[in-house]
Amino acid sequence: DVEALSNESIAALRLYLVLCCRADYVTGIAPVTYPQLTLLAKMSRAVIARSFNRLEQEGLIERQAQATKSGTSVRIVDWNDEYTWGKIPKRHLHDGGSGRMLLLAEFNYCKASLDALKVFIAILSHRDKSRAGIARLSYDALSKITGVPRYRVADAITKLYDMNIISFRQGDFRDLNPMDRTNRYLVRGLGSYWPQEDAEQAAFAADVSAAPKKPSKKELSADIDFVKAGG
Repeated sequence: DVEALSNESIAALRLYLVLCCRADYVTGIAPVTYPQLTLLAKMSRAVIARSFNRLEQEGLIERQAQATKSGTSVRIVDWNDEYTWGKIPKRHLHDGGSGRMLLLAEFNYCKASLDALKVFIAILSHRDKSRAGIARLSYDALSKITGVPRYRVADAITKLYDMNIISFRQGDFRDLNPMDRTNRYLVRGLGSYWPQEDAEQAAFAADVSAAPKKPSKKELSADIDFVKAGG
C-alpha cells in the first residue's frame, strides 16, 4: 500500500508482460532495445531501467551481456518449467500496430491497477487446457495467490472486464457440484470460448429476463374482434 512501491511494481509487471510477449517461444529469451521497450511498454527509459532492476531482484528475469549496440538480451526465468502453463493474448494487448501495447498503459499508477495486474497474471497462469482454457478461481483462491485482499478482488476483476481483457461467469452457489460454484474466467484474445451449455444457459437467461414485447396494432385489433364475437 506504499504508493512509491506500488508504482514501481505496476511498471515492473507491465514490463514483464511485454518481455514475455517478445520472448522466443522455445527459449524464453527476448532480445530487446530500450527504444523498442519505451514504445511497447509506453514507459520512459528511466522507469524501464528501474523495472529491470526490480524484476531481477525478484528472480523473474536474467539479463545477458552482449554488444551495446545490440541492445539487451533478457531470459525469462522458469520459462520452460514443466509444471506451469500460460499464454498471453499478445495481439489483443496491441493496439493494432506492431510497435505499441497501449492496452497495458491502461494499468495506470494506482492501487486498483496493481490489484488488477496481479489478478490478470493469476488468471493467465491458471487457465485449464482441458476446459477450453477457462480458469476456475474463487475470490479466496485469487486472494491467496496474489496477496490482493479478498475485499478488493471483485474491483480488480471489474477493472479487467471493463478493459475488455477478460470475460467471467459467476458460479451458481445453489449447485451441488463444488466446481460449478466457483467463478469462471475467460481471457479474451486467446481463442477460448465458453462451453456450449454455458452459452445456452446465457441465451435462456436473456430470454427470461427480457421485457414482454408490446403487441402490435394488428394483434390488438384481432383480440378485440375475438372478444366482441364472444370468443
